Amino acid sequence: MALGLAMVAGISAPASAQCSCTKTMIDEVKERGVLRAGVKNDAPYLGFVDDKGELAGFEIDIVKDLARRLNVKVEFEPVKASNRVQLLQQGRIDIIVATVSHYRNRDRVVDFTLPYLYTPQTLLVKKASGIKSMADMAGKRFGLDAGSGAVKNVPRAQPKAIVQTFQNWPEAFFALERGTVDAVATDNLLLAGLRAASPDPSVYEVVGKEGFYGGAYYAAVVRENDSKSRDAINFLLQDQWKDGTWMAIFDKWLGKDSALKMTLADFNDFSIPVWDE
Repeated sequence: MALGLAMVAGISAPASAQCSCTKTMIDEVKERGVLRAGVKNDAPYLGFVDDKGELAGFEIDIVKDLARRLNVKVEFEPVKASNRVQLLQQGRIDIIVATVSHYRNRDRVVDFTLPYLYTPQTLLVKKASGIKSMADMAGKRFGLDAGSGAVKNVPRAQPKAIVQTFQNWPEAFFALERGTVDAVATDNLLLAGLRAASPDPSVYEVVGKEGFYGGAYYAAVVRENDSKSRDAINFLLQDQWKDGTWMAIFDKWLGKDSALKMTLADFNDFSIPVWDE
C-alpha cells in the first residue's frame, strides 16, 4: 500500500485547480483500482506513524477495510485540519477519514457519511494543575490545533480563557509539556492518545465529565453532491458494524487490546446506525 502522495494518472493537478469530475467518486475509484484517502498522521491510535515508520491506527484500519470491501488498493495522503477539505475539493483525494467532526457549517461544502465514532470533548491537563473543569480555566491558556473545531467551541465554553493555536495537536501538547499553555482541549480520544504517547503519562490526566464542553461524531467525508458515493460508504460502514469488523478494530486500537483500554461507555455507548433492507 503506497504511503503519501502517489502520483496516479489524473491527480497531478496544481493546488489551484478545481476538480471537474463528472463520474461519481466510487466509479472513479473502481475504475482506477485505488482509493485515495486523506488521513491523519499525528493523532495517536487514530492515524499516526508507528515505530516501523508506517501509518497505523483505528482510522487507518477502517479505511483499509473499506478498500478491501471495494476490492481496490488504498493510498494514504496525510492531511491537516487546515487543508483536508481543500484537497478533497481539488480531487486530489477521494475521501477523508481524519477525525472530522460533523458540523453544519462543514456540511454546507462537503458531504458526510454516517458516523463511525462519537467522542466527548474535554480537557487534557497536568495532574498537579488542579484544573478539574472548564470553570477552572478562567484566565488560563488553552493550546488548540489551528484548523480544529475547538478554536470556535472552546471560547464559547470558557470566554475568559486565552487561546493559543498550533499547527497540530502534538505541538499543542508540547506547549502543555513546557508549561506555556495550561490545557489542551479537544475530543477525549485524541487527548487520551496524546497522553498515552507522552514520555510520562502519569503526569497528565484527561478530565472526565466535569470537563465536558461538547461532543461530536466523526464521519467520513466525500465531495459535495455525490450521494451514490456517500451511500456506498454508508453501506460499507454498516457492514463493518454488523459483521464485527468495526469492533475488532476498536478493540485493537482503542479498547481492551490497546494501551488505552477504553470501552464503548467512554464514547457515549456509540453504535453505527444500521438500516433495514
